[in-house]
Amino acid sequence: MLKKTSYPAFSQLLEYKGALSHKRFDLKNSPIIRISGDKEISDQYLSYFEGVVDPFILDQVKIADSRAYRRLGSKTQVIFYPDNPHIRVRSTHTMEVGNPAMIASDILGLNTNLVKAICDGHDIGHAPAGHMFETVSREFGCEFRHEIFSAIIAVFIERNGHGLSLTKQTIEGILNHSRGGGELSTGSTVDEYNLAMYSDKIAYVFSDINDLHRINKLSSADLKKIDSIFPCDPNIYSDQQSKVSLCINALVKESAEKGYVSFKDSQVAKNFRELKNYMYIHYEKLDSDLLKEIIRSVIKEVSAIKNYDPILITALITDRELKILYEKIISSKTISMDDIASLGVGEIIKSGVLDGQTYSNLVLKLRQKII
Repeated sequence: MLKKTSYPAFSQLLEYKGALSHKRFDLKNSPIIRISGDKEISDQYLSYFEGVVDPFILDQVKIADSRAYRRLGSKTQVIFYPDNPHIRVRSTHTMEVGNPAMIASDILGLNTNLVKAICDGHDIGHAPAGHMFETVSREFGCEFRHEIFSAIIAVFIERNGHGLSLTKQTIEGILNHSRGGGELSTGSTVDEYNLAMYSDKIAYVFSDINDLHRINKLSSADLKKIDSIFPCDPNIYSDQQSKVSLCINALVKESAEKGYVSFKDSQVAKNFRELKNYMYIHYEKLDSDLLKEIIRSVIKEVSAIKNYDPILITALITDRELKILYEKIISSKTISMDDIASLGVGEIIKSGVLDGQTYSNLVLKLRQKII
C-alpha cells in the first residue's frame, strides 16, 4: 500500500480558493480589441475560432506558433550560449514563469488564460545575450527594452508585418512585466498583469541560482549567504521547486487577505526581495568584457549595411547567430548582407518589414497603437 503524504504547510490554500474571483478579468465587461500591424493578411486562427474559443487561448496559440517564440530556444536566460543542456535558455524560463502563475491564478480565481498568454509572450523581444544587449545598446544611443520589443515584434514584425493580432490585454500585460533590478511594485490595476510580473521574478531568481550553482559561479559562501537571506526549513524546502512553491503560497495568502495581487509585505516576500537584490550583485559579476565586445562588434558591422537599423537586426538574431557573426568578423574583418541573409533574420529582412524602420520609430508607432 502506498503511503499517504500530507502537506500541512499548504492545506490552508483551500480557504483562499476563488478569493479574487470578483476581480477576474471578465470578457463580458471589456471588449476584445486585437492589435495588428500595418499589413493586412488573412488570419486563419481568427477566421475559424474567434468568438468560439477563448481569445486568450488564441493568443497563446499564436505566440507558440511565432518565429520569435522559436528563437527563444537559442537566447540567453542567465548564461550565454550554454553547452550544458540542463541550463535554462529563454524558452525554458518562459515555461517556468507560466507554471506558478497558472497555479496562483487558478487558486485566486483570476483569468488564467490571460495570465498564461502574458507569460508566454513576455520575453519574445529579448535580444541575444539577454540584458547585456540592453547595456551595450546604450553605447549606440538606444534605450533598448526587451518588454517593449516583445510588443513591437508581436504587433509589427511577426507574420511579415501583419503581427500576431494579440489582444490588447495580452500586449499590456507583456509591457507591464519588467522591473529589472528595481522594486517589485505593481504597475497596473489589472491583477492578471501583476501576477505575471511577480511570477517572472520568482521563476528566474531561483532558476538562476540553480544554474549558476551548476557551473560553479556560486561559492559555498554564496550559498550560505543565500540560505541566510531566504531562510526556510531545509527538510521541506530543499530545492528550487519547493522554494518557488513557498513564494506562491505566500503570494496567494497575501493577495487573498489584501483583496488584490500582492507579494511585498509577508516575511517570505521581504526575504525574496532581499534575495533578488543579492542576485543582481551576481548578475553584474557575470558581465563579460568579451561578450560586450562581441555584441558591440556585431552592431558596428551591421550598421555599415545601409537601409537597416543595426539595433533591430542584431536584436532579432540568436546567441548562436551572434557567435557566428563575430567569428566571421574575426576571420574576415567584416560581415556582408549575404552573411545576414543566411540567418533567421534574413527571412524577416526579405519580407520588407524592416525597410526604413528603426527601433525608436517602432516604439512611437507602438504607443500610438495601444493608446
